[in-house]
Amino acid sequence: MRFSKIPILSACLVIVFSACHPKARHESEWETALRELDRTLAREQSINQMLEKDLAELKKLSFDEPDLRVRYHFYDRIFDGYLKYDVDSALLYAHVKDRIASRAGDPELRFDAALDLAQRYLISGTYHVALSVLYGIDTTDTRIPENIASYYQTLNSTYHGLALTAKDPFLVDEYRESEAVFRKLSQANLTDDMIGYYTVNADIDIKNREPQKARKMLEDRLRTADGLTIPDKSILHYWIAKTYEEEGDQDREVMHYAISANYDRLAPVKASRSLIHLSHLLFERGDIKRAYGYIIRAYEDATRSDARIGLEEINRSLPTIVNAYEKMEQRRERQLRGFLTMTILFMVALGAALLLLIRDRKRIGRMQKEIQRNNEEIKAINAQLEDHVDQLKESNQIKDTYLGRYLSMFSEHIDSLERYRSKLRVTAKSKDFEDILQALKSDAFIDKERKVLYDEFDATFLGVFPDFVGRLNGMLREDARIGEELPKGKLSNELRIFALIRLGVTESAKIAQFLKKSPSTIYNYRVKLRNAALCDRDDFEKKLMEIGNPGV
Repeated sequence: MRFSKIPILSACLVIVFSACHPKARHESEWETALRELDRTLAREQSINQMLEKDLAELKKLSFDEPDLRVRYHFYDRIFDGYLKYDVDSALLYAHVKDRIASRAGDPELRFDAALDLAQRYLISGTYHVALSVLYGIDTTDTRIPENIASYYQTLNSTYHGLALTAKDPFLVDEYRESEAVFRKLSQANLTDDMIGYYTVNADIDIKNREPQKARKMLEDRLRTADGLTIPDKSILHYWIAKTYEEEGDQDREVMHYAISANYDRLAPVKASRSLIHLSHLLFERGDIKRAYGYIIRAYEDATRSDARIGLEEINRSLPTIVNAYEKMEQRRERQLRGFLTMTILFMVALGAALLLLIRDRKRIGRMQKEIQRNNEEIKAINAQLEDHVDQLKESNQIKDTYLGRYLSMFSEHIDSLERYRSKLRVTAKSKDFEDILQALKSDAFIDKERKVLYDEFDATFLGVFPDFVGRLNGMLREDARIGEELPKGKLSNELRIFALIRLGVTESAKIAQFLKKSPSTIYNYRVKLRNAALCDRDDFEKKLMEIGNPGV
């Protein structure tokens, strides 16, 4: 009869714990916003893949576009996609835009390209470089009010960043004064169809202790939604959160920062200030697990994308949040141990259940050993996966390096062909057909272009495989070593043969075509080095392919 109380006690415990469970409460607006953000973070990889697919399509369209202005606008869209997603890639396309704008001779395009370059340096935290670019812009090159407003807003943001990072109080005051000057100039050039109009005026209203006025303006703009992009919505919700921060309404502040951060991930934007603010707020409110997850994500995004804006703020709070999270986990572990101890004592008190407990614990012990064996197998599999990941990283590094190099080389090659065509056109106009014939017979132009190709190939290949020459010579007898006397960054024709083989070009005919040598010459070089190898001559080229491979 004593044991009949156990089911009743268990039922009471279930009821108590069910009532305490978070899902038993009605979910508030800010909780809904956080839950939606968590769902978006969980599918972030697919969002990033969609962006990469769109950017790849734009790159393909831009490559085939002959009109410079149309091509510029393709690159402008690519730059915008990368700006807050991958700042290094954004820098590459900012320079490409600048070159195309110069070739097109369009002042508006030159202004836009220079402004984009400055904004890239601003995001990466190189404020003085951004200022150098901004002060080098001729504002008379544009008549578009939005460009002028953006120019002054970028100056304002740059001085704001300098003021935050400066250690000298006199410099801070100087930067704050410049920031205020450019904020007024930006405000004077903004109109209500520009997103900057709402952010600048909201900032001023909040500083003037008028958060309700700022919030009404921002919410009215959100309600119209005409022409608003996902990044625009993120910005508007960010500033609405700032108005609630001014009023001390943390629930709504959390809600709007969560909505803003969610839009950032959908954009996607890696430099999300909303996620940083949200992490701080949740830490203050005791949601340490979410605060830890968000601040770690913000830190990883900032370092991976080289977006330095907010990184100093992250670094200030990161140790505190991580320390609190670790303490929470330790406390949770202690609680679990305490609960386990109470459970064991309770089971001991039951007496009759003791034998069942012992039997169960033995079963658990066997399961733990099985799990341990499984874990060891998983670790071995993970080690293999890590090797494959390293190899994939190497492949991606080679791909990215060659893409950047040869995109620049193709652009320069087109310019050379244009200059060569212009030269022939001038000769043709003079009707000096003998000169034309001589120019067409001459190999000087082809030789020059081939030298440029070889120089670019040497620099790119040695950038990816810097120790290639030393590793190759280490595989040869001392009397057969080659290229040790060459200048840094240069390869001889013999070395280029084996560089091409390392890249997977193994047919002698293709190597001969690239180097303008006969296939028999290429074959003889290969045989010569195989015969001079320290290893088995049949394994020489196989070992050559292992140079620079982190998986070997």
